[in-house]
Amino acid sequence: MNRVILAQRTGVDDVDFVIVGTAGHIDHGKTALVKALTGADTDRTREERERGISIDLGFAPLVLGSGRRLGVVDVPGHERFIRNMLAGAGGIDLILLVIDAREGVMPQTREHLAILQMLDVSSGIVVITKIDLVDAEWLELVREEVAAELQGTFLATAPMVNVSAVTGAGMEDLKAVIEKMLPLVRPKPRAGPLRLPIDRVFSVPGIGTVVTGTIWRGAASVGDSLQVWPGGETARVRSVQVHGEAVEAAVAGQRAAVALAGVKTEVRRGMALGAPGTLSATMLLDARVRVLPDAPFALTHRLRVRFYTGTAEAIGRVLLLDGAHIAPGDDALVQVSLEQQVAVEARDHFVLRSYSPMHTIGGGQVIDPHPGRNHRRHSPAILEKLRRKESGTPSERTLDALTAKPGASAHDLAAVVGESEETVEQALQDLLAFGAAKYVGQPPILASLHTVRLWKDGLRRAVDGYYQKNRYDVWVPRSVVQNALKALGAEVRLAEAVIADAAKHDDLDVQADRLRTKDRRVALSSPELEVKAKIVEEFREHPFAPPGLSEMDGWFKGRERMVRNILHLLIQEDAIIAIGPDMYASVHAVARSVEVAQQLGAERGGFAVADFRDRIGTSRKFAVAVLEYLDRQKITRRNGDTRECL
Repeated sequence: MNRVILAQRTGVDDVDFVIVGTAGHIDHGKTALVKALTGADTDRTREERERGISIDLGFAPLVLGSGRRLGVVDVPGHERFIRNMLAGAGGIDLILLVIDAREGVMPQTREHLAILQMLDVSSGIVVITKIDLVDAEWLELVREEVAAELQGTFLATAPMVNVSAVTGAGMEDLKAVIEKMLPLVRPKPRAGPLRLPIDRVFSVPGIGTVVTGTIWRGAASVGDSLQVWPGGETARVRSVQVHGEAVEAAVAGQRAAVALAGVKTEVRRGMALGAPGTLSATMLLDARVRVLPDAPFALTHRLRVRFYTGTAEAIGRVLLLDGAHIAPGDDALVQVSLEQQVAVEARDHFVLRSYSPMHTIGGGQVIDPHPGRNHRRHSPAILEKLRRKESGTPSERTLDALTAKPGASAHDLAAVVGESEETVEQALQDLLAFGAAKYVGQPPILASLHTVRLWKDGLRRAVDGYYQKNRYDVWVPRSVVQNALKALGAEVRLAEAVIADAAKHDDLDVQADRLRTKDRRVALSSPELEVKAKIVEEFREHPFAPPGLSEMDGWFKGRERMVRNILHLLIQEDAIIAIGPDMYASVHAVARSVEVAQQLGAERGGFAVADFRDRIGTSRKFAVAVLEYLDRQKITRRNGDTRECL
């Protein structure tokens, strides 16, 4: 019913945050059962009513004898509409497995049950319907058959209730059993950022786009800014409804209709709403896949499949990481490469069906939704890493995630680890306490100790490698180290944090756009020491009449290259400065030149080259070279024939 009821409610205290779902073979009475329980016909479309079968998902509120109100999802039973069944099954907390008393367990009963197990549904009730059409002896035989069929499944010890939607027999008993089962249902987490897989989209005049779905985590409140994934488009929550009544907020475990403002792109089933920055989309994921024991064939490398998770469906291929196939009943670590983006998190469950003809062949659980690249096959190291991600403690998995994503917050890591933000935050504190992670840089960035060591080793290799290629250099350009760290996966922000940490705790000196090791010493031969000593003495003795390059070349005939190397070293040692082509000055002389220029500026405002030359006691050639250097350093500025200090 595409109509928004504007009646306001004061709260949701009378609502239990549980979704009851149906499952079972076509024509076994699922929709009739829901109507008898709720009074609502979940077959919404004309086609469904004309054909007498459910085609798409149906929704209704269920009020129990205690006044508790639950959400009900009715799924189609026909094998052609399994994709629609899967879109609703992911949010179900308590399943009603519906079986016709006349027919017993049928193919779609088994397929739905297998799907529910792969999606980790753990609570349910077996409902034997149409008991008005069979006698007591037959009913007892059917119950025995059903009990035998359910051995080894999560419904092996589930209560079994006999009902008739026509006569109403057993309906109150079923409601009572549902109420008794509620404490056994695993609640969806209300804490944490919103996650709402979208199962229906429609437009309401004057309202705009409305999406519906079961809230898996968190809450959706009027006025919230949310993102729609895949794509990440931002939208604002205009209004929220639960069971057709307007509320200020809907929380995890409730079915909600959310009206969105500001949506410009097409929204469709399979997308998901999330709090800003908390969801993301992927086309490649690591997972463990289990093939059903009665699957029609083994799962082979690069087999094309249909992938279902949440309310999404995507085409993809299963990439086996070890072995040639996964036999029916077996499981293995794989990568799933998809042709469309889906929004998934670590620990999400999924179902696999063959591409064509369509059969349910297995399912599994996501280990890493963002592995970054295809893994090498038959690699023991990769397989061990995935096993650790799959079964490790929250701290171990958080450490792996932090190693892969240094600098990430608990908020960012939660989806990768598959735990709540609070659990990941505690894991990070434990890692810090154990010394497995540390903060580096300012502002501090958290990284695993392994990553920090890897980066620091890379920094040192970059510095040592630069020194080997540039033996007269004392300082290393900062960009050299940044590029080396970038190759190790450290973006500029992280590279700067490592450089800062090395400067604080190691033997690194850092200045603006350069850095050096504190123990850096350039070893010179005896001839080089002789050249250096002579040049240093001349610059000290004649600070404002220093020798030019041609003059120094004249002192050391045949050693001109050595002269240039020593001049480069003296510049690196901050002893001299190149002030012009083939012209140098000592650092002391340049500092004194700055003082003189500032004095002249203070006295006269503007001063000429001659004023500077006479005050400092040098030649015009040297005075012009020094002043042009000061111009380039933004210390002085030339205005025609005069200069002023900046």
